Amino acid sequence: MIIKKIKATILQISAFLICFLILINGVLAQQNKEVKVGILLGFTGNVESLTPSMADSAEMAFNEIASDMNLTNEISFKIQRADTTCNDMSKAKNAAKKLVEDGVAAVIGAACPNITMKIAEEIFIPKKIIIISPVDSSNELTGLKDNDFVFRTTPPKIRGSQILADITKDRGVRNLAISYSSDRDYKKFAESYDKALKEKNIKTLIMVPHNQNSSDYSKHISTLSAAGGEALAVISDINSGGVEVIKSMLDIGMFNTFILPDSMIEEKIIKSFKEKNLKKSFGFMPGLSNLGSKKFVNLALKSGIDPDSPYTSESYDAAAIIILSNFAKIYSEYETNDNIYKIANKPGIKIYPGEIKKAINILREGKQINYEGATGVEFDKFGDTLGSFLEVDFKKGKLKSKKLR
Repeated sequence: MIIKKIKATILQISAFLICFLILINGVLAQQNKEVKVGILLGFTGNVESLTPSMADSAEMAFNEIASDMNLTNEISFKIQRADTTCNDMSKAKNAAKKLVEDGVAAVIGAACPNITMKIAEEIFIPKKIIIISPVDSSNELTGLKDNDFVFRTTPPKIRGSQILADITKDRGVRNLAISYSSDRDYKKFAESYDKALKEKNIKTLIMVPHNQNSSDYSKHISTLSAAGGEALAVISDINSGGVEVIKSMLDIGMFNTFILPDSMIEEKIIKSFKEKNLKKSFGFMPGLSNLGSKKFVNLALKSGIDPDSPYTSESYDAAAIIILSNFAKIYSEYETNDNIYKIANKPGIKIYPGEIKKAINILREGKQINYEGATGVEFDKFGDTLGSFLEVDFKKGKLKSKKLR
């Protein structure tokens, strides 16, 4: 009889232990949630020289928390790189589909405009997968019906046109002529710039396209000269006829004030006009918020990443936002894409590069954060960041930054 009772007790204890272990394993499984994140960039193709640094920079954000057991017990991130090639749509779609099959919850990418639009529209949005591009500045992406699943940490081109109009007004220009490259993006930029100028009571006397393949700009120059104006805005780049237009205008002495977008401000153009009087000319370039950029530069150098490589800071910010939005989901009732707005926009405690752990602890306490990052992230209703820009001018053959906007 006693033996039977002992056996029964042993069986009860065994059953209890089994249930307890199942419960514990379930809790641990919930705590150790694995989130797969894809880094989908053109590792081969047109931008293959840029993307390794972008990917390394994104992974640098994940590495900030990788060794913290308290955080990885809640969420551990698994990173998967995939190649769009940048110029092969079929391969890009296959790479995107493979990420979906592997169970990614978010994607950092893509780099090339047509690629980003297609894979987002056809693959990631229907599967409700967050995608944050650190480099695609195409205007078309703004109008995409994305149900708040598409974001970017670099501003659209159209934002630059508004900044350029602000600078133009501040410089006291009352009327001007516009010469723009016949390329579609530059045409849209020029039209947006013209619209912003009108809202500031600045008159566009003429707006005409120039052809990058032209060997004779004389008719174009005559048309602009006849219209006159206090300045000439050259909406182009150094390979699309912009340099030739400026050279021709300087040769005939028609304009001595040129208004330039970031695509026209490169070392080549500065050297080309070093001996010319361009001290009244001005424009803008993408800029970084002072505090955030300094912290990013220090962080990148410690990790062996070149902080001056294009879009590295934007890539870090994209990764940090994905990390923080996932942790915010644990401490709130919002979905991850709602949390992106919650953690990236005002109000809240400002968070900069290297402060991801600090941000998670603040979220855990039920407080709000405002992720500024390296680039001053602030998303609008389209998922576009406003970005930050440097007003620049030319003095003594050198490029001088004047003001952060």
